[in-house]
Amino acid sequence: MALTNNERSPDLLQIIKDAIQAELTNLWTCLPCEVVKYDPEAVTVDVQSTIKIPINLPSGEIELVELPMFLDVPVMFPCAGGFTITHPIKQGDECLVNFADRNIDVWWQQGGIQNPFDTRKHDLSDGFAFFRPQSQAKKISDISTTDLEIRNDENTCKIQITPDGVINFIGTKSVFHHPVEMKSTLTVDGIVKSLSDVLAKTISLFSHKHGGVQSGGSDTNIPK
Repeated sequence: MALTNNERSPDLLQIIKDAIQAELTNLWTCLPCEVVKYDPEAVTVDVQSTIKIPINLPSGEIELVELPMFLDVPVMFPCAGGFTITHPIKQGDECLVNFADRNIDVWWQQGGIQNPFDTRKHDLSDGFAFFRPQSQAKKISDISTTDLEIRNDENTCKIQITPDGVINFIGTKSVFHHPVEMKSTLTVDGIVKSLSDVLAKTISLFSHKHGGVQSGGSDTNIPK
């Protein structure tokens, strides 16, 4: 590839621009990635960048190469105040990896306020994985424009909260593993089934009997 006149004899402004551009090539902020492996015990993922990086060859040509895999990237679940919202992570899931301003190694191992292990900045070793950006190939559909929803990608089961305060549980079954208290009226359109006793205050449906009730006779004539 032939050299341009500016490459043969660059001016000062071009030299400064080239120096800045060279530094920016080592400054990493964030990249879309794909999960290769998930470790739920360590809460980390191994991911592969989905963007190839252009490399200038000595010949003047540009080669597009894949970055090495990012290993042991901490997963960012929404959490605070002693509560966490978790979700499964599978191979092939998309995520966005953000790269920290400083070395995170000691903080990641020990927590708290720590000195950086070295002076690296915006390095590929200091990423956090956020889930997830939506590529057009893997985006979900039927997203509600009015309601808050926690749902599966297929939209076949979800918890939905509407602006007027209605909470809808949509799926095949809701299972409660603890006592449930109703502070207001319970309205049921279908059948109520109990595999054990039913109590109305202290009255048992199984053991309750009415006194003074006589069995009916065999006379089936209708009174006139």
